[in-house]
Amino acid sequence: MRTPVLRAVLALSVTWASSALAYDFLGSESCQGCHPDAYAAWQASPHARSRNVLSVQQQKDARCLSCHSPNEADQRTAQVACETCHGGGQYYSARYVMKDAELARLTGLVDPVEKACRACHDDSSPSLRPFDFAAALKAIDHWTVEREKRGAARPRQGARPSPGRFGAFARLLVAPPATARR
Repeated sequence: MRTPVLRAVLALSVTWASSALAYDFLGSESCQGCHPDAYAAWQASPHARSRNVLSVQQQKDARCLSCHSPNEADQRTAQVACETCHGGGQYYSARYVMKDAELARLTGLVDPVEKACRACHDDSSPSLRPFDFAAALKAIDHWTVEREKRGAARPRQGARPSPGRFGAFARLLVAPPATARR
């Protein structure tokens, strides 16, 4: 009697844990804390309202939702959100990870490319004009203000740079402390 109950409990807990881990999107609001200007630009963009422009009938059509709300079913995220283009932020959203571009990319941050945009912005779309990737990037620019602010906040000339990927530990691997050298 105990074995079937134990197996059932174990199966349910594994199923629950697997489904809980399947959601690696944190939602665009989680980006807002560190990227307020990018978040404001996204909110003002058509991507933030992409699902809302669909009729009630279209909101039930998987073909429409595949572009207007592509992560709704598997990530519980409506609209074309930050993570739709930049990848699920579960692992790269931590501040210490985002400060290191290489580490952020290693843990899931995606730099969108034209091919990803063309998955929806293509000739088969019923309502789109011809797609010009360069013009589209300018239209959804949400990074210029952020980069300008970061540039203004750079350390003064001669200041020690940030330790970069894996911090001070990496420096030890490359160059051991002077006391260890002979």
